[in-house]
Amino acid sequence: MTYQITKPRGIIDLGVGQPDPQLLPAALFQSSGVQRQDLAYGEEAGDRRFRTLLAEFLSQDTGLTQSLSTHAALQQGIEAEQLLITTGSSNALDLICSRYARPGDTVLVEDPTYFIALNQFAEHGLKVVAVPMDEHGLCVAALELALQQHRPAFIYTVPSYHNPTGITQPESRRQALVALAKRYQCLLVADEVYQCLYFDAAPPPPLACFDPEAPVLSIGSFSKILAPGLRLGWIQASSEVLPRLLQSALLKSGGGLAPVTSALVASLMARGEFQRFLTDLRRTLRARRDRLHHSLQARLGAQLDINCPDGGYFLWATLRDGGDASESLSAARREGVSFLAGQRFSVNDRFTASMRLCFAWYDEDELDEACVRLARALG
Repeated sequence: MTYQITKPRGIIDLGVGQPDPQLLPAALFQSSGVQRQDLAYGEEAGDRRFRTLLAEFLSQDTGLTQSLSTHAALQQGIEAEQLLITTGSSNALDLICSRYARPGDTVLVEDPTYFIALNQFAEHGLKVVAVPMDEHGLCVAALELALQQHRPAFIYTVPSYHNPTGITQPESRRQALVALAKRYQCLLVADEVYQCLYFDAAPPPPLACFDPEAPVLSIGSFSKILAPGLRLGWIQASSEVLPRLLQSALLKSGGGLAPVTSALVASLMARGEFQRFLTDLRRTLRARRDRLHHSLQARLGAQLDINCPDGGYFLWATLRDGGDASESLSAARREGVSFLAGQRFSVNDRFTASMRLCFAWYDEDELDEACVRLARALG
């Protein structure tokens, strides 16, 4: 879901899943760092200098260089050769659908899941089969059963600060999912656009880091961690998996994607400005999460079960009486507040009592006022 840069008047829309325009770092781009070669065709995988800087950042930010994990197969760092530059996560997913699936193929997705991904799968003529989640994310036993019953083109999961529930898969769950993908030789696609938006300790490493012999792709994006207008992202994969994507006619004809924006962000990374901005962004989003969570608990704690995430953009709240969140949404809009009902994220029209609330678009005072209005609507 996309919105104009201005906030709608008269309503606080907690359904908006993008950063507050006031958080976008326009001043950082005044000195662009773009050079003549950045305006020419480049490598299919994307600008090498940018991929090298991105690989260094990801290795440090995920804790790989500190060897925090005890998992034997976990790689010690990410290499530039493991990265393919895209024009964002949606472009990455579209490329994966084009290269790994055909109309009529099946995709296994966790339920609930990111609703725009469901739209993309439908556009490619793919059949979607829902796999349940538990408090640790995608259920391994249910996934294995689905793999046995279907012959999916790939599995789709959001492992870190899940959209919409906010759940983060622990390392043991990630290991199990990667092992399952390897055993059944089924591509595992991890949409990890919130991976870098942790508020305390970093989450476990991206799924593509666990086993170089497993068919795993990790998707990342600067839309959530820098600015959505950049249209810049990446796919991380092993040397066994990436070549199939690199054979895309789109990449061969265009000489890689986003060379100018890659140069812009590479300049920020080389000067350390992106890293400093991201640190500040995490601090701001954590404060907004805290305000929304505390305000909801104070005003609606008796009526809502609230999952408070350790990072990302979203709170997931469920009506304890099992009421219909879509009906509550109508009442909420009359009070000047909005959200996305949980049913929208479900393959099978489940989660009717749940709602996704975003804390990234509004400041703390606006979030507090949103809770005042929501309490009136649900009261």
